[in-house]
Amino acid sequence: MSCILMLEVSSILVSLYGKDVGWLAMVCSVAVLILLFQYPSNYYFLKSEWLGYDELSILMIVLALLVTMMSLVSSVKDVKSSMPDPLSGWGYVESVILVCLGSVLFFSVSGWMDFFFFFEFSLIPTFFLILKWGYQPERLQACMLMILYTVGFSIPLFMMLIFFWKHFCSDNMLLTKMLGSWLGFDSNWIWSAMFLSFLVKLPVYGFHMWLPKAHVEAPLSGSMMLAGVLLKFGGYGAVRFLWFSEFFSEKFMVFLLVISLWGGVLSSAICVCQSDMKSLIAYSSISHMALSLSSLLSMYSIGKMSCVCLFFCHGLCSPILFSLAASSYDFLNSRNILMTKSAGRSFPMVTCAWFLFCILNMGFPPSLNFFGEVFSVASLLWLNKLLGMISGVMCFTTGGYCVLLYSAINHGVGSTLVFKPNINLSSRYLSSCMFGAIILLGGGLFLDSFFV
Repeated sequence: MSCILMLEVSSILVSLYGKDVGWLAMVCSVAVLILLFQYPSNYYFLKSEWLGYDELSILMIVLALLVTMMSLVSSVKDVKSSMPDPLSGWGYVESVILVCLGSVLFFSVSGWMDFFFFFEFSLIPTFFLILKWGYQPERLQACMLMILYTVGFSIPLFMMLIFFWKHFCSDNMLLTKMLGSWLGFDSNWIWSAMFLSFLVKLPVYGFHMWLPKAHVEAPLSGSMMLAGVLLKFGGYGAVRFLWFSEFFSEKFMVFLLVISLWGGVLSSAICVCQSDMKSLIAYSSISHMALSLSSLLSMYSIGKMSCVCLFFCHGLCSPILFSLAASSYDFLNSRNILMTKSAGRSFPMVTCAWFLFCILNMGFPPSLNFFGEVFSVASLLWLNKLLGMISGVMCFTTGGYCVLLYSAINHGVGSTLVFKPNINLSSRYLSSCMFGAIILLGGGLFLDSFFV
């Protein structure tokens, strides 16, 4: 843990004062990735009174650091544009770093109250990023929706944590798990109240209205951190709570699984109808999170593994798609899919990157995404054949809108009103793409790391 925090501090200094921020951040990312394979055990280590970690924690911390590095590399333009005002230039980078630091601490704490504090702490720098560096006047509405949904539905979680403290005289995760088992504590109603906040954070369809608005109004770093890190808070909380609570209602679990799958199918269908690139990628995140949650609720070990695998894959793939959308906006001056055609004629490297990550997003073999989706569908098929068929339809629809996204942007005849032919496209977008592609294409060799 100290090595990870030290690498994070060094990357902050590099991003603030270094000249070659892109390459140095990527070197730090490789070093952080190597740390992942130094913890082969799936035991939970309690390092101090408030700090503990296991393979899941290390995996999520590595993901948070990687996404932070890629967001800083891709957002050099935004950082430099803020430099004339020292407060603005510092505030942009500081907000990204605070999101990362809060994420690292969230994935590391062993107490429920600390868990809740960092669960909500991430909203502050995210709110600051969207409100100050957002592109449209509607960014205030997007921030208010995000705060109302996430904070409002977290009130039951906070009340239940106070209830834990009162009955167990401790908020330690391991201790409350053991005491709850010995006391035979019936937690069916606690399951419903606490799990609601995790569903909003994922988000599950029906609690998702804040996410597309936040993505559309956020700057590039805000979108990348939101898709790559903050959405994993809900999934990580769900995994931790399932590990803690062994008394939940099976009927409620099946009901939630069906709602999650149905919401994933609807989200995939909505993606086909979107005209804004960022909105389409945001709805695809809802679809992927629905499949991840469904495989987790199957209660099979292979389902839990596929859930964590999909978390990691989505955490890398979705931010890079947002980065590519920003690159298309740079030289097309529009995010409208109907107007951003024929980009491949002038920028073949960007076209190759779009093709690569569209097929990775749909789960093309032998990528890590492919193994995650296959094991997820398999776990649902073992549970119920109908649920497995629904998940298969969801994966098929995912392939449909990914093909639509790629073909609409890179083929056809574009509008001359939005095209800027003389722009010099920065390589910062492509460097993030190369690094993410290496991990996703080679990650299948390390599937055992996702059995947490």
